[in-house]
Amino acid sequence: MSDRLTQLQICLDQLIDQFTATVNYINVHAPPALLDDDPTSVSNRAAKALPPQGLPGQPGQAGQQLPQDQQLPPAQQQENGKEKEQDAAQAKSQAATQVSLEDNENEFNTAIEELSTDIVLKSRQISILIDSLPGIGVSSEDQLKQIGELYNELKEVEQKRLLKIKEKDELIKNVDDLIVELASNMR
Repeated sequence: MSDRLTQLQICLDQLIDQFTATVNYINVHAPPALLDDDPTSVSNRAAKALPPQGLPGQPGQAGQQLPQDQQLPPAQQQENGKEKEQDAAQAKSQAATQVSLEDNENEFNTAIEELSTDIVLKSRQISILIDSLPGIGVSSEDQLKQIGELYNELKEVEQKRLLKIKEKDELIKNVDDLIVELASNMR
């Protein structure tokens, strides 16, 4: 298990990654919006621009070109009927697109809620880690005193460690001597 500072650093890195992912998601999936309050600005005019009119295959165009089917020869009436069917199909397609746009908006809002919830949870986790760090609520004099006590304890442990190393070396030497003595007696 890593120490609290490492955990805190990992959580901060994860929070930054979440912020980046959220901003990227919004940038890619959000619908266009006006950039400022000035309706004459170039960016706002571009955002509000309508698609070009008068292109072939747009709804309503066939009815404008041939308003009276009765005056046309049967072949042209049949073509006009096909164009009306295409217009009806395009209208259905636009209605389906409108429904899918509403679905996309609902999905977008749901995703934003999930992303924001993740950010809030990670922020709370970071707050808990910060609160658990040593020294929070302790004066600097108390911290210095505690550091001094820990330093003295470390010295004692180091002295014990050195004594144990000497004891280990003596035991190894005794075992080596016993092995040599046994080997010499067996000859």
